[in-house]
Amino acid sequence: MGNSLWQHCLSRLESEIPEQQLNTWIRPLQAVEEDQRLRLLAPNRFVMDWVRDHFLERIQSLLADSSNEYDVVLEI
Repeated sequence: MGNSLWQHCLSRLESEIPEQQLNTWIRPLQAVEEDQRLRLLAPNRFVMDWVRDHFLERIQSLLADSSNEYDVVLEI
């Protein structure tokens, strides 16, 4: 599986989110895919809170579009 799931999300988000927001909030996240879970590691609490409040629902919806069900965990 590698980072293909996260790369798919990134490519979709690139077409939806202005580049400045993408570079500020989304690109700093590190993705770890394990079993049926996508862990998104934020560099600090501020980024984690912002992503959770503004983008997490969309990321979850993009994952729901995939053939498998994944839980998304956002943490520092």
